[in-house]
Amino acid sequence: MTTWIIAYSKDGNTSTLKTEAERKLEMEDAVALVMRKAEQDYADEAHEVSEEEDMTPAQQLAERYGITITGISEA
Repeated sequence: MTTWIIAYSKDGNTSTLKTEAERKLEMEDAVALVMRKAEQDYADEAHEVSEEEDMTPAQQLAERYGITITGISEA
């Protein structure tokens, strides 16, 4: 298995999340992993988004938590 690093930006700071996978993660998979982390770490900072059903998961991540994924790389 390969270790992958997901880089993301929140409040002008870059953070990373490491995960194991057989192949490079698709963006949708990376968004789902970062969303789960955000739900745990930033629950008290979440913003309500009224029209979530019309948004992609990446848009929901940005609107709710102010997080954008900046890259996926092999460790």
